[in-house]
Amino acid sequence: MYKNILVAVDGYDPSLEAAKRAVEMAAQYGSQVIVIQVEEEVPLLKMEKSIEEASLKGPQQKQITDKPLDLVLAYGQQHGVNVDIRLEKGGITACILKMAKDNDVDLIIIGNSGRTRAQRWYFGSVAQAVSEGAHSPVLIIKKGAVDISDMLALLPALKESAKLNVFKPVFQPEVFKQRFKFSFSLFAAFAIIYFGAVLLTSAPMKETAATIIMGLPLAIWVGWGMIIGGVIITRTYLAKS
Repeated sequence: MYKNILVAVDGYDPSLEAAKRAVEMAAQYGSQVIVIQVEEEVPLLKMEKSIEEASLKGPQQKQITDKPLDLVLAYGQQHGVNVDIRLEKGGITACILKMAKDNDVDLIIIGNSGRTRAQRWYFGSVAQAVSEGAHSPVLIIKKGAVDISDMLALLPALKESAKLNVFKPVFQPEVFKQRFKFSFSLFAAFAIIYFGAVLLTSAPMKETAATIIMGLPLAIWVGWGMIIGGVIITRTYLAKS
């Protein structure tokens, strides 16, 4: 019935409820779930974010997780559902509608924050905007309609996995030796160029330095060579690093 189901998440419980319902429906119909998280190009100021959070009804006014994509992916894997996660930047409604159009989405599921009519007038409603602009059916999940306790039970494991995957530098003697030799060879090459230029401009070499080559003194050509050599050595070092 549904080949591609799109759901938008932001880490708050209404969106996670919508994500859980999307996974449940995908498991039932053999669908793929596309999960999108949108980072707004113009982020809210801290005070604006506090007002936005305060507008959400119920005791849960804080973001449950800042990694909602990972949470939904883990939940989908637990239920044998193919979950495709996408992180986009831009306007929330515009990104959701574009994703739906580009991926031939059959159904959009979105969570409703449960704002009052006055709050929707002030803050706007993504759910309403998506339902008005989408070409495919839109299922709006009312806040509190879906129990996500089993999904939230995965959070400790995700946090533990994130800790284990944190990069910890390990001293490798052979790598250190190779990098030291490489760095020293580049330094030696630059030193030769530098001291060669200094020697050329010393008193005993004044006549040699003043030798005209292609309209310019040799000292000028050596100076240009020193600059170019320095740039080449630096680029070589950065590329190798």
